[in-house]
Amino acid sequence: MTAEAKRRTQEERTALSEQLMTEAAVSLLVERGIASTTLAAIGERSGYSRGLVTHRFGSKAGLLAHVHDSVAAEWVNRVNTLVGRATGVTALQRVVDALYQFIVDEPEELRAMYLLRYSSIDPGAEFRANVAKVNRAHVRALARWIEEGKTHGEILPMVDARIAAELFASVVDGLLYRWAVDPEIPVSELYELIRAHLGYALRVPSP
Repeated sequence: MTAEAKRRTQEERTALSEQLMTEAAVSLLVERGIASTTLAAIGERSGYSRGLVTHRFGSKAGLLAHVHDSVAAEWVNRVNTLVGRATGVTALQRVVDALYQFIVDEPEELRAMYLLRYSSIDPGAEFRANVAKVNRAHVRALARWIEEGKTHGEILPMVDARIAAELFASVVDGLLYRWAVDPEIPVSELYELIRAHLGYALRVPSP
């Protein structure tokens, strides 16, 4: 076996263990909450030792930051794939579509990420900077799509792109909070309403 093949095999083993540990952390966060999601429990659930979990992530805070960033990266990939080259209202509506599909496909991942996001308001939360970084990037992307919509004459020129982006993000976060507390709320109907209101609030009226 060549050195490159051996290295690739080790890299694959590392990637697999990281994936299994992350999945274990997600399920434990959803089942038990942050306080009861320990490195030892993650190791036991994933089939590895606590020592390997600690070696891989350094600490519980490091592991939680990794979980948040991993799910956030999947979210960003879903959004970028679905938005594609779209701009303006269409881009924002596709963000809504991507988020609703994320709820359908990976509800546990989304619950774990938002558990960490809402817990980051604690001044002592060591993963708080990770959440803030993702929030800023999300608002920048939204504002860019809104500005492009204004440039193309689709979105009303008086719309403040940054404020509109912050409002959009706040509405989505609020809806996800309510869904996390009560999964029985009519999520699909609410997302359809958000999609419709994006057009009403931002789009230049047809002549």
